[in-house]
Amino acid sequence: MRASLQTWINDADMARHLGQLSVVALPIELAQIGNRLADFYISLVGELFDGIHSRNTPSDDWAQLGNAFLQFSKEIPAEQVEALGISKDEAALFAAASFYFGSYPASACLAMRQSTRPTDPRSPWAACYDFLARPGSLGSRTAIEAREYLRSGDLSGLNGNVRLSANEAKRALADGPDTWVAMTLLSQLMARFEVSNVRAVLPDGVNEFWTPLVNSFIDRKPSSWEFFPSQIQAIEKGLLGNAESYSLQMPTGAGKTTLCETLLYWHLKRNPTHVAIMIVPYRSLASELRHSLVRQLNSLGIAARCAYGGTIPSGDEVHGLDHINALVATPESLAGILSADPAFAQRISLVICDEGHLLDSSGRGIGLELLLARMKARQINPIRFVFMSAIVPNIEEINAWLGGGQDTVIKSNYRPAIAEFSVLRSVGSGVGKSVRLDMHPHAEQRQYSIHGFLDRNTFQYVNSQTGRTKTYGFSSTKTLAVAAARKVLSMGATAVFAANKRGDQGAIGLAEELIKQLDCPLPLPKPIDHADVEALRKRVDYLESEFGADWIGTRSLSNGAVLHHGDIPQETREVLEELLRDRRVQLVICTSTLAEGVNLPIRSLVLYSVQRRVGSGRPENMLARDIKNLVGRAGRAGANTKGLVICANPDQWWQVLPVATAGPGEPVTGSLRTLIEDLENYLSTQSIALDNQFLEIQPASHPLIDGVDATLIELISEEIGDAEFLRLAAELSNHTFAAHQLPASSTATLRMVFELRAQRLIALRAVGRIAWLQSTGAKVRHLEFVEQVLLPSREDWAAPVDPASDDLLSAILEWAWLDAEFRSDTRVAFRLDDGQIPEWVKLRLFEIIRQWVRGATFLEIARSTQMDIDEILGIHTRVVAYSLQTLVEQGISLLARILMERGIEVNEGVSAFIEHLKFGAPSRSGVALASAGVRHRKAYVALGNAIQDVPNLSQFSGTKAVARQSLESYSDGWRSALGELIYSNTLKDVGSAEWAD
Repeated sequence: MRASLQTWINDADMARHLGQLSVVALPIELAQIGNRLADFYISLVGELFDGIHSRNTPSDDWAQLGNAFLQFSKEIPAEQVEALGISKDEAALFAAASFYFGSYPASACLAMRQSTRPTDPRSPWAACYDFLARPGSLGSRTAIEAREYLRSGDLSGLNGNVRLSANEAKRALADGPDTWVAMTLLSQLMARFEVSNVRAVLPDGVNEFWTPLVNSFIDRKPSSWEFFPSQIQAIEKGLLGNAESYSLQMPTGAGKTTLCETLLYWHLKRNPTHVAIMIVPYRSLASELRHSLVRQLNSLGIAARCAYGGTIPSGDEVHGLDHINALVATPESLAGILSADPAFAQRISLVICDEGHLLDSSGRGIGLELLLARMKARQINPIRFVFMSAIVPNIEEINAWLGGGQDTVIKSNYRPAIAEFSVLRSVGSGVGKSVRLDMHPHAEQRQYSIHGFLDRNTFQYVNSQTGRTKTYGFSSTKTLAVAAARKVLSMGATAVFAANKRGDQGAIGLAEELIKQLDCPLPLPKPIDHADVEALRKRVDYLESEFGADWIGTRSLSNGAVLHHGDIPQETREVLEELLRDRRVQLVICTSTLAEGVNLPIRSLVLYSVQRRVGSGRPENMLARDIKNLVGRAGRAGANTKGLVICANPDQWWQVLPVATAGPGEPVTGSLRTLIEDLENYLSTQSIALDNQFLEIQPASHPLIDGVDATLIELISEEIGDAEFLRLAAELSNHTFAAHQLPASSTATLRMVFELRAQRLIALRAVGRIAWLQSTGAKVRHLEFVEQVLLPSREDWAAPVDPASDDLLSAILEWAWLDAEFRSDTRVAFRLDDGQIPEWVKLRLFEIIRQWVRGATFLEIARSTQMDIDEILGIHTRVVAYSLQTLVEQGISLLARILMERGIEVNEGVSAFIEHLKFGAPSRSGVALASAGVRHRKAYVALGNAIQDVPNLSQFSGTKAVARQSLESYSDGWRSALGELIYSNTLKDVGSAEWAD
């Protein structure tokens, strides 16, 4: 792009921001923007047509051009544009064409929809509109034919239309400049479409094999006719053409999910008896894919389902696996399913690992690495791996580990919506203090500053009681971050990010700051003015019934803002995410849950802090790659043409800078490697010999041995001799990513750990215990804990018992309390220092769990225990929903197996307790409704209690039918009891034929 036009675009951007943000009147040096709009527009048009003919215009220049044209189509007042003889519809076409030529088809669609649809369907303007806007009903013959050629795979017919449009463009000048402009653009658009459409990119794309998938793309809203450059790059490098393992580095939003769908379709339609797995790290992401990818695969005739429960698969998750071809699962759920159904495991031929950078996550990295190593070590019918991440710089190393070659690494920097970076900087002091917004501080040729972005006037208000003018203190970064987010609300959905959940410096502190600001009539936009108040009313009622009117999340939503963090239950997060996804709320205050795969249309992202506080210790800098993943949420394809990132703390800009300049970030090392290195350091400093007793006593080594044990248990069988099993264990250690990274001495330590655990399993096999572990998925170190402590805690496990009875619950909780990890998680959840846990903590925790199982709401639990709602949520997330559930499901499963060996069948009430604890429901009918897909706990608890005495109530279909009948027959009563939101959602849940997908 010419330097003079680049300067003009920078000035226009600054002028636009000044206007959007109501900062100040245009400074004198920008007067040319307002006085010479026609000249600016003409220059943009000239650049557009120069770019068409040059063939080498960078995509970033096209994006800048498209956004510059958008100012004329949607931001500059219509009367001002028309007075210059400029058509807003023409500007929208030029914007959309620029985006399309730059390979931003989603932005092109968004831009084209800013214009009015031409009335004459035969005009080239109408053809351009239909081609770019992709309306549900096409009127232009050119667009209709292009779509039908795509459906049928008639690329020769499409080529004929491309040549015809080129000839018509040459003749169009005789009809006048308007026709020539539209026809020229249409000709160029068609020429580009000929090489980027899905049929042209797919291998042998004209084959009927692809027709169902292509039709599915076309029939979506908005319609998809072409691939993104990142997707094209992957396909052209052979992702769909061979059985080699691949690793893909693609930015957030670059089309990974659609690429995965295409890969799964290609693989499973060619291998209809095989199984393909997509591993995702978070339940939230699995839940989202359940409603998108899984449904789409099922509609294409590929039997697919999701699994994201606990480590012991539920009956639903293992039922009918012989008919399943595609499974989206978390690592924990997948590990349990592989152990429970070896036949299913043997059918797996493709594994897609999404968000693969979590290999070095302290929480789940070791499980993921050993799960991949476990499948990688399979000798017969080897598995193909496709590893995906937006942020792994050493992806070649990981690709080599998974068996890929030099030509099977795909790196793309393409983002369908560009991100702009900025930083807040305070200048002056006292009454003259102000805060400017430095735009593009990392790109010298595009830098400019918006002075007075925030100043004393921004924070002045009149005290309603005294009538005096007061100034709200604006010295803190927190105040400036919230004020900046409010300031940019007019630009679209805005997120304010905090690295921590709780505390004054966390997301909750930001939400409190927002409410504090709103209590003062500051001259800043109010989130409620950018929200759908009627939609909010139902959701606020829902939050009040679950958490109370005083909870910070409820108060935030009452003021038009969503609070979103990991302690908020999944059910509630989905309710809040729906508000954001449907753009009924424009402001969200969040933690890194925003970056965990959830697809939300965020326009601006304010980074309050990119430092985490761990306990009461010093702040810990976020990794650059994690910041990059977060920043990828600003500007979403189809929702925005670009995103804005504001670093609120200038002292932390150095941490954001490597992301803004597309730096590589930190390499992934793998948590297994870290554990081995820590183990070696400890052994050397303490002069301790490595043995199984040490490994099982030390809590720090439990993630290591649990992962290794689970991997080895799949290998061991009665037919394998001790020596052969030890050899296989040592060989398996060589398949880990750690073995590829560690020096030889440390690799020997890794191998020793595998061999020690193999010896432990050999000893258990000798006494007939391996089958117990294989059938239950329980941890080896829990064998004696269950047999010697849990088993004798009740006199008769076969005696009838209500799964929600206090007798059973007390026995299980007293047993769980003796587990060191459970107590450690309790200490962290209650935010206690090291040392003995006070007795009141145990009593209060047990009361929280009792009430949870009895169906009490979080509000009721908080009131009865006299604790803060956020404390209850944190305890529930860490202790009840994870630590206790995992311990109980494995302990009871192992207990049932031990008793079975003795000829005793554990009472079904004991086994059912696992699900009662998981769902927090006191009745079996409530558990059945929860298992069958009723999303709201309040609904399945109340309905389950109401219908539990209905005779001949079968577990799933009958329970849902009776629940639906009750909801419809007593609708007024249920609406009053549940609230309108829960009532309407539950009616869908019990009446939907798709609940089992």
